[in-house]
Amino acid sequence: MKFGKQLRLHLQETLPDWRDKYLCYKVLKILVKQISTTADHDYRWQVDADAADAVGNVHGDLNAHDHPERNRRVIVFHQSFVRILNEELQKFNYFFLEKEEEFIIRLQIQQELQERIELNCSNSESEFSEEMMNIGRDFVAIRGEMMLLKNYSFLNFVGLMKILKKYDKRTGGLLRPTFTQLALRQPFFTTEILTRLLRQCEANLERTFPNIRRSH
Repeated sequence: MKFGKQLRLHLQETLPDWRDKYLCYKVLKILVKQISTTADHDYRWQVDADAADAVGNVHGDLNAHDHPERNRRVIVFHQSFVRILNEELQKFNYFFLEKEEEFIIRLQIQQELQERIELNCSNSESEFSEEMMNIGRDFVAIRGEMMLLKNYSFLNFVGLMKILKKYDKRTGGLLRPTFTQLALRQPFFTTEILTRLLRQCEANLERTFPNIRRSH
């Protein structure tokens, strides 16, 4: 299955308020298709050599007036393309960090509630079981969203790589290696904290359901 179709199917199944947080793959693909493939080889390489230096700049700025007039349209196009890529990275990072912080808070609340219920043994067994079951459901929901966020990181990174590959193939350039290194250093691709939170959530699930079983 092609990535575009895979992403489209995933977006149909994901949480509605997450859908606009993913890579605008279709838009970027349309932009890449607009690049002319009739330009001569030297011309394409000249443009990309200058453009590669712009990747480290958040806005991908280039001085079009320093290039021949025939290059200006390509330079402006590249500026827009790199700017969109950087804006996408910022979008990924903001959403990813926001969700990580949300998970930390939600886990803490559930853990404190779990501890209070365990300490308050005066409740009847049925009340205890029902309360622990509710907590268990919340942990399951949180874990599901964490797994979704981990998949979010992976899909967006793969999408970026595929778009950059298409761009380089179309232009004859080398934007992909440089931008890949930039993407690998972004918060949305650094999942150590998320992995730790997942393990913490799973440990709480294991702790919750044995308590439910023991109450019967």
